[in-house]
Amino acid sequence: MKRTIKWQLLLSFVSLSFILVGAFSWITLNLLESHFADYVRERQESELEEYSTDLENLYQQNGTWEENSQAIQRVGRNALQQSVIVRIFDEDGQLLWSPSASEEEDAKNKVQDHLLHMEQMVGGMESDYVQSRSPLYDGTEEIGMMEIQSVGPYAYTEHDALFISDMESKLVLVAFFSLLIPLFFALLVAKKLSSPIVTINDFTKEIAKGRYSSLSLEETGIREIDDLLVSVNDLSLQLQYQQKIRNRLSSDIAHEIRTPLTTLKGNIEAMIDGVWEISEERLYRCYEEVSRITRLIGEIDRINELESQESQLQKNTFDLTELAQQIVDNFQPMLVENKLNCSVSGDRVFISADRDKIHQVLTNLLANAIKFTPSGGRIDLYVSQSKGTTSFRIIDNGQGIPPDEVGQIFERFYMAEPSRNSKLRGQGIGLSIVKGIVNAHQGTISVDSIYGKGTTFTINLPMAK
Repeated sequence: MKRTIKWQLLLSFVSLSFILVGAFSWITLNLLESHFADYVRERQESELEEYSTDLENLYQQNGTWEENSQAIQRVGRNALQQSVIVRIFDEDGQLLWSPSASEEEDAKNKVQDHLLHMEQMVGGMESDYVQSRSPLYDGTEEIGMMEIQSVGPYAYTEHDALFISDMESKLVLVAFFSLLIPLFFALLVAKKLSSPIVTINDFTKEIAKGRYSSLSLEETGIREIDDLLVSVNDLSLQLQYQQKIRNRLSSDIAHEIRTPLTTLKGNIEAMIDGVWEISEERLYRCYEEVSRITRLIGEIDRINELESQESQLQKNTFDLTELAQQIVDNFQPMLVENKLNCSVSGDRVFISADRDKIHQVLTNLLANAIKFTPSGGRIDLYVSQSKGTTSFRIIDNGQGIPPDEVGQIFERFYMAEPSRNSKLRGQGIGLSIVKGIVNAHQGTISVDSIYGKGTTFTINLPMAK
């Protein structure tokens, strides 16, 4: 079963929080029990040392054990009250005091009951009676020895067990609230991340249905999501634009084909009806209209071929500057007729490319420059080479391109407004072919234009290797 991104994020956050809080709580509890056990052990050792100290002080008061039998017995019975069994010996190893068998048995039973109770309260108790010996000293002189049987390695009192149990309960409570807080923030983060993605997803579904619009969504502050939002908006606008282009393309193709067909049909009907007599001149006009349709279809096929990269480039190395000068020479009669100045300048550059296709590119661009540059104007062709790239620029001081049309001139069948096109109306596919050829050469073409002042076309091609 697929989960939404919201629940996936929430589950991830909660799982991570559970692992971290659980690990932290486990480590904290173990450290607490370990340090508290050390504390209890040290406290117990300190209490046992007090018995040794009391006995040593008794000996030092009289310098002998013989007059301290009652005091020794009192120390031993005080130890029994704490469930500690002691046997006291003098320096010769003679027993000075020992509890009776019944007293020792009662003490051990009392300890077993206590340990069982502690096991029920805190668990994990592994203590039992352990025996140790502690020498008794008067200064540096050994005056006796005390044999000790006590619960080891440590023994919790009931207060100790209550403290441990209370700390465990509070730690569980802290862990619970430590999970609630990340859960709350996980919900906020999951919502913040998933909400715009859901909105974008709904928007893309609208795009798929052909309903293009700009998505209005506040910035999330998350770069990837904001970038995705911008990209989806750009995609929507681009698809909307392409839809308009396709609609206009259908209309333009119909217009371009309808015009010669209408003319052709009218001429043929007139000759069939006897309105016009069949003559070589009228048949030639019909032939020209058929040729016009054939050329149009051929140009469309060439664009498709270039865009699908099916065209095989016949590359060879040639002098681009020389080719540019040759094309200018070919246009010299038209340049003189339109009173235009045209020159080629820059570096002498050799490139590896399909010479015929590059010839077609430069011819098309120069023809456009001549078409839209008024009498007395100037056209400059500039060739340069830099950082592995060959650049070719055609600069004119003609009427320029309106800003809203600059981004559309490379579209198929795009034709400028009639005022710019009054001299010679083309089919609107020349620049599409130019762009296809440049792209096939792994190059780029761009245009800069100031309306009313002129236009610059720039082509960048890889240098010959």
